[in-house]
Amino acid sequence: MKTTKNMINYTYKRARKYSFPIVIAIGLLLFVALIQFQIPQITQTIIDKVIPNKDFSALVTQLIMLGGFTLLMSVADYFSTILISRASQKTVGDLRNELYQHVLSLDFEFFEDQKTGDIMDRLNSDIGALQGLISTSTFSILGNIITFVWVFVFILINDWRLILLISVTFPLLYLTNRFFNRRIKGAFRKVRQSSSKITHHLQTTLTIIPLIKNFVTEDFEAKRFRTFTLENDALQEKATELQALHSPSISLIDTLGKIIVLGYGATMVMNGSMTVGIVVTYLSYLNLLQRPMKTFSSMVNRFQQASVSFERIQELLQVNPKILNNDKAYEVSSEKNDIAFNDVFFQYEEAQPVLSDISFTIPSGKVTALVGSSGSGKTTITKLLTRLYEADFGQILINDTNIKDYSIGSLRSHIGVVSQDVDLIDGTIRDNITYGAIDVSDAALTQAAQSANILTFIKGLPHGFDTQVGERGMKLSGGQKQRIALARVFLKNAPILILDEATASLDNESERYIQASLDTLIATKTSLVIAHRLSTIQNADTILVLENGRIVEQGTHLELLELSQRYSEIYNAQFK
Repeated sequence: MKTTKNMINYTYKRARKYSFPIVIAIGLLLFVALIQFQIPQITQTIIDKVIPNKDFSALVTQLIMLGGFTLLMSVADYFSTILISRASQKTVGDLRNELYQHVLSLDFEFFEDQKTGDIMDRLNSDIGALQGLISTSTFSILGNIITFVWVFVFILINDWRLILLISVTFPLLYLTNRFFNRRIKGAFRKVRQSSSKITHHLQTTLTIIPLIKNFVTEDFEAKRFRTFTLENDALQEKATELQALHSPSISLIDTLGKIIVLGYGATMVMNGSMTVGIVVTYLSYLNLLQRPMKTFSSMVNRFQQASVSFERIQELLQVNPKILNNDKAYEVSSEKNDIAFNDVFFQYEEAQPVLSDISFTIPSGKVTALVGSSGSGKTTITKLLTRLYEADFGQILINDTNIKDYSIGSLRSHIGVVSQDVDLIDGTIRDNITYGAIDVSDAALTQAAQSANILTFIKGLPHGFDTQVGERGMKLSGGQKQRIALARVFLKNAPILILDEATASLDNESERYIQASLDTLIATKTSLVIAHRLSTIQNADTILVLENGRIVEQGTHLELLELSQRYSEIYNAQFK
C-alpha cells in the first residue's frame, strides 16, 4: 500500500505542470458520467410511456435526445482522451529524462557493477509502465464513481430493498480484488526481472557481433537467448493466468447482481408494483454500479504492474553519487598544473589493496610515465586523478590544492584522456572528434585531424568528416578509431594529458607519425603516460615502475637502466 501511495505521489507530482488539460479532461469525463445517468431515463420513458400511448411524436423526440446525448458523449470522450494522452506522454517523457539525468550523475563505480541491459529496461519499459497511471482509463474511474453515487442514491430513494440486495455483491468484489492483488503484483515482478535479462543479453550480444562470428557461437548465443525467453514466457503465462482468472471472477459476481435485479424486478412487475421500463432502467443502472468495480479490477492490474516497475525505478533513484562537489568548489587554474600524489591508498574490494603508499609529483609541463605489469595499478592512478574513483587515504593535489576542492566539471575539462579502449558514438567522424566541444570551426576540426594523422584518410572518404562510423565505430579499423580519439584530445587542448596506451592499436608506421604529434602536444602540457612499449616513453622526464600497487623504482630511462632492476628486466624483455 505504501509503495502504491509513493508511486502515485511520485507520478502525479511530475504531472502537475500539465494540470490544466488534465482538469479539463476530468470535467469532460464528469459530463460523460452525467449523460450516462440520463440515457436509461430515456429508455424508461420510451418503454413505459411512449410505447403504451403509441405516441410517435414523443418517440421521435426521445430518440433525437438519445442520439444527441450519445453524440455529445462521444465528442467529450474524444477530447478527454486527446488531452489526457498528451499530458500522459509529456509526463512520461519528463520522468524518463529525469531518471536518465540521475543515471548519468552516478559514479563510474555504479556502471562497473550494473548490467547495461537492466538499466535500459528500467529507463524504457519500467518508465512506460507508469504511463498507465495517467490514462483515460484511470481518470474515467472518477466519472464512474460519480455515476455510481448518483445511481446508488437514486435507487436508494426509489427502492431501498433493491439497493440493499445489490450491495451484497460489493464486499464480494472487494475481497476478490484483494485476493488477486498481491499475487498479480508478485507475478509481474518476476516478469520484469526476466525481461531485464532478455534486454541485457540483447544489448551484450549485439555489440560483440565480430566476436560471435569469429568464434562461431551463433547457436550457443541463440540457445542462451531461447532459455531466457522460455523463462520469460513461463512467468508471463503465470501472470496472465492470474489476470485471466481475475476478470471472470469479477464477471461472475456481476452476473449475480443481474440475477438479483431481474429476480426482484420480475417479481415486482408480476405483483404490479413496478413497470418493465423501471426494471430495464435498473438493469442499465446496475451496469453503471458495476462499472467502477470492473474498471477498478483492470486498474488494479495496471497498478500492480506499475508498482513493480516503480520499485525498480526507486532502486535506481535511491542510488546516489558518492563523488560530489564541495559547497565551495574552485575552478582549476590553467596557468600552472603541478600534480602531486601524497601517500595515496586505494582498494576496489575490502582488504584487497590496489594502490599502497603512492607518492610522486609531476611538475607543470613535464611528462611522467607509468610502467609495470598488468594489474599493477597504473590505470587506477589515472582514474583517481580524474575522480572517477576517490582515494581511500592520502591526497591528490593540483597546484597544491586537493582535487576534491575543485568542481568535478572543471577538473575533468582540464584533463584530456586517450585510453586503449576507444569510446566512439554512433554518428559521423565530425560528431566524434567534436564530442563535448562547442562551436568548433572547420579550421580547428581540420587541424585536430591533421595533428592526429587521420586527415588524409578522412579526405579520401566520399562524405569526408560527415562519414558515419557505425555503432561503436564498427566501420573503422582499430588504428583509425584510436586516431579519432587522439584528434578529439587535440581539439580539447586540455592542459593536463593522460595517455593510457594511446598508441597501442596503431601499426609501426602510424605510431611514428602519431608519436611525433604527441611529442608536440605533450611539450606544453603536464602529462601522465602509460605504455607497455618502452620505446614510446624513453624521453619522459620521470618514469615510475609499479609492482603490486607500489612504486618500486623511479627515475629517467637511463637512470633506471643503470639500476639493473625491474625496469631493466622489462626493457631487456622487449629489446633483447
